[in-house]
Amino acid sequence: MILVTGESLIDMLGSSEKTNSFHAVPGGSPFNVAMALGRLGVPVSFMGRFSYDHFGQVLFNTLEESGVDLSFSSRVDSLSTIGFVTQRSGCSDNEYAFYTKGTAGCDLSAKDFSNPLPDCVKVLHIGSFSLAIEPFASAIEDLIFEQSHEGRLLTMDINVRPFLIGDRDSFSVRMERFTKVAHLIKLSDEDLKWLHPGMSPAEACQHYLEHGAGLVVVTQGGEGVCAANRRGLVEVEAPAVSIEDTVGAGDTFQASMVASLFEVGCFSRESLTLLTGESIHSILERAANAAALNCSRRGCQPPTREELTAFEKLG
Repeated sequence: MILVTGESLIDMLGSSEKTNSFHAVPGGSPFNVAMALGRLGVPVSFMGRFSYDHFGQVLFNTLEESGVDLSFSSRVDSLSTIGFVTQRSGCSDNEYAFYTKGTAGCDLSAKDFSNPLPDCVKVLHIGSFSLAIEPFASAIEDLIFEQSHEGRLLTMDINVRPFLIGDRDSFSVRMERFTKVAHLIKLSDEDLKWLHPGMSPAEACQHYLEHGAGLVVVTQGGEGVCAANRRGLVEVEAPAVSIEDTVGAGDTFQASMVASLFEVGCFSRESLTLLTGESIHSILERAANAAALNCSRRGCQPPTREELTAFEKLG
């Protein structure tokens, strides 16, 4: 089983040209990863909290309907976390604002991770802004460093949200601790610009490999993706697709990668190191196709396995 933990929230999607018009959709990077994994038909569970309010029910139902197990999650009286995502005219990047303090989707604490993870959890995924806000960040840190992860793959999507980071130096120290133990690290070109100004994607791959990762992946939107393990660097072009928006594209990419690794029994740093360039290329290509399908829809709408297979057959 794959266990995903991190924030969940309602994304209010809008356009800078229509500032008073927003469309509510379920979201949150780890939430999206879990949803995408469920739609791809792999066994996945989400560890988080959901409000009893209307939005919390929408989030809960969305994961259930996508085939995600919620036995690790709980329901609480706190209000749901809300995020505003504004698509700026003439710009490929989105503008984000989140309301997180004291909300259900951002309030897991160390006590939620006090029980040892069962042996059936073969992959643990963390990432995004839950690594930057308290008490969630400390709780995840406890989960990572106080439990044995022998025979379990640790995957991480850095997904930096700078406006939620109050102290860059403290955040950087914590991120360094996380990245030194993560086996698979994914970051976007935007993450790279913020974390390591002037560093190229290939240099970033080498940097994190030297810190202990088994596989590092840098996504670059329409410019494709590059990845590396100790066997070498692999690059894959982004497939051509009509883009509705890019919300959840990176999460869908991440989920497809994790699903592929789970299906071949890749559950350790060493197994990532042994992947051939051909195998990595195949994994990245499928992930890029999944992300492209998501971009053809409004909001985060990851493809099912059947939709992804049909898209790949079209070439």
